[in-house]
Amino acid sequence: MSAFGLGIDAGGTYTDTVIVEMDTGRVVCGNKALTTRNDLSIGIRESLSGLDEDILKTVSLTSLSSTLATNSVVEGKGCRVGLICIGTGCDNSARADIYAEVEGKFSFSGKEIVPLDEDSVRNILASMKGRIDALAISGYISVRNSAHEVRVTELANEMLGIPVVCAHDLTSKLGYEQRTTTAVMNARLIPVIQELLHSVKEVLKEFEIVCPLMMVKGDGALMKSDVALEKPVETILSGPASSMIGAKALTGRSDAMIIDMGGTTSDIGILKDGFPRIEPEGASIGGKRTRVTAADISTYGIGGDSRIVVNGKETILSSVRAIPLCIAASKWPLIKATLDEIRNITDDRSPESYPLEEIVQDTEFFTLAHFNNINGLAPLDVRFLDLLADGPMRLTDAGKILGVPAHAISVAELESRGCITRIGVTPTDLLHAEGSYSQYDCKASSIAVGYLARKCSKTLQQFIDETKYQVVKKIALSAMEKAMLDGTGNDVPTESDLALIDHVLENSNRAYSVGFTLNMPIIGIGAPVGAWLPHVTEMLHTELLLPENSEIGNAIGAITGSVSETVSVTVRAKDGVVKESPECIVFTGTGTEEFSSPAEALSYAKELAEKTVYELALKAGSAHPVVDVSISETYYDLSETQKIFHEATVTAKAVGKPDLY
Repeated sequence: MSAFGLGIDAGGTYTDTVIVEMDTGRVVCGNKALTTRNDLSIGIRESLSGLDEDILKTVSLTSLSSTLATNSVVEGKGCRVGLICIGTGCDNSARADIYAEVEGKFSFSGKEIVPLDEDSVRNILASMKGRIDALAISGYISVRNSAHEVRVTELANEMLGIPVVCAHDLTSKLGYEQRTTTAVMNARLIPVIQELLHSVKEVLKEFEIVCPLMMVKGDGALMKSDVALEKPVETILSGPASSMIGAKALTGRSDAMIIDMGGTTSDIGILKDGFPRIEPEGASIGGKRTRVTAADISTYGIGGDSRIVVNGKETILSSVRAIPLCIAASKWPLIKATLDEIRNITDDRSPESYPLEEIVQDTEFFTLAHFNNINGLAPLDVRFLDLLADGPMRLTDAGKILGVPAHAISVAELESRGCITRIGVTPTDLLHAEGSYSQYDCKASSIAVGYLARKCSKTLQQFIDETKYQVVKKIALSAMEKAMLDGTGNDVPTESDLALIDHVLENSNRAYSVGFTLNMPIIGIGAPVGAWLPHVTEMLHTELLLPENSEIGNAIGAITGSVSETVSVTVRAKDGVVKESPECIVFTGTGTEEFSSPAEALSYAKELAEKTVYELALKAGSAHPVVDVSISETYYDLSETQKIFHEATVTAKAVGKPDLY
């Protein structure tokens, strides 16, 4: 009898579901529904309703992938986070809401140099009470000795009663700034993943689906849902990692560029020899380097729902997601009725000097997303949220009702907290306005796009063509940037790289022509790819593969993955000891152990790594993980014949299929 698996991908715009035959990988059935951010369970329920009801009740495993964590980082959304750094300051590039430093430090050998200042810790925690929703703690050299982080956690649990994240629990790698960033991101994402998993479990119960629930990590491996709750930051790039796995499963291609285009972002990765490359230094999300193990996927802020802003006569593609007007008008008829008021109006105001996130266009509305993150909001902003409980509204209309200027309402803060979602003109509306895509309300899109066209002194078709070209060029530029980074191994493109790409892609008005040829096919995954990628591959002179079921490729990837865990243990010669067989220190993650020789230390480290990774794989949901161990050693060369042991890294990797119970 065949075993069936259920894959769910909760994206920024669509929630995709698929039933796959586990032994063969055959797609039995699939479905899509709009993601409902105000209540995720609605979109999940609607998507599942389109699958075979009888087979649904027999599935042996459910696996979930999502871009919600990635999108939250890119859009700067999540809960309020406090950060306490121990031993030294950090640049706070992760932008914690409240930041503090306390004294306390360990040496690289794990010995305490400066005791923890517990009095300062208590004072800081008292000052944070009621002002944060989660706390991140990062100690300098905490991967060598975590005692100070553990003690601050104990005090925080006593005084605050909120989720606490320790940097040493998330990674064993050195890199203080990256480790700190990872901890802050993890803390900020806790409510995002809590809500997602709660919604999924609620709907599975309604459909009488009783089976293990897994979630995809950023490297494409699976983990149990309760592990995802402990470390939600590991779900960053979950959706794109699933798309890499799904693309290979759907096409059989082992070497290709994968472009996973969603509503909020386009995620680009490269398959080589059938596997995505793992980023050795940790994933870079929203321009921030982390210590999250993930596939080498670059996330770009361009998708089918990217907000289009016209400021003065300049058209800007924002990285922030907006609900397309065509979709919103299909749900709320009042939106089209309100847009009718500006059908024949031409806006010739000068450009706004406000930051982009504070600019609100007459074509934009706001809808309530959440009413559960309002601590510290101004009374006026809370009253605005109360108004939105009755349905979407333009900011100017809300200002009139509240008796205040529209700009007095803090829309930027409300958006960053995830309390409201903007509705506006997007690339999806461009397609509806020109009639090439008509799933939703084309008339609403046409009115709004026409308004923006008149603002730019252009005809409707001119505006559509020029803005569509901007979208295509931005995707093509992102693809070539990714290809260049893959070739050079750099983290970010150089100014000359970007200038070259821009020069080549913007050559239509020159007396000569130059171009790129991408030496690999592009596999498109996601709902919008059919509308945009043919033009991108034409621009890059390469082959496009749009396989059957590509629109649910992420969900397919989610249910075809394996559990995989990796643990590294460091062994070092004791400081100042220079001889062939020096005394050594093993850094266990919670402290240190000393041994009289490298052989004894390596034997202990190997046993520790094997045991730890095996237990992690079991906890993550593997039934019978297979463990492989590798050892990388470095020596000092005293002469051609004499080497002195310096350091070794023992790496254990456990891989296994999910336990179907």
